Amino acid sequence: MFNENQFTLDLWGEYKIPKKLIIYKDIIVDRKSKYTIVGWYIESENDAKELIKFLKKDKYFRDATHNSYAYRIKQENGSILEWKNDDGETWAGMCILREIQRENAIQLVLVVTRYFWGIKLQTDRFKNVIDACKMFFEKTKN
Repeated sequence: MFNENQFTLDLWGEYKIPKKLIIYKDIIVDRKSKYTIVGWYIESENDAKELIKFLKKDKYFRDATHNSYAYRIKQENGSILEWKNDDGETWAGMCILREIQRENAIQLVLVVTRYFWGIKLQTDRFKNVIDACKMFFEKTKN
């Protein structure tokens, strides 16, 4: 979302994810906390909600401490729909959304799952969420 007097230029084109479910499990381990990232091609808000429901059917994701996510969808009229959800990990959704925006990714939902094992990471948790997103894009670019 933009404030007054802000603008964006599409200099690099749009990143489009392959049309398949991509999971990188335990991509980051930091002081016993484990991070997994999931990316999925979506065409609507409903697709994003369906992914979350699908993931939570699996014990690994259902038992996780947090399943924070964000998505970005280019609609038929050309406008961009963005959404984020922290799932109790304050500001994690915004970190994910910012990385999606930086890559100019569309038709994508990213879910960062965290298993917390008792050691508070303070602000390092944001670095881990951001790094997980960056790793996802590095691994999925053609």
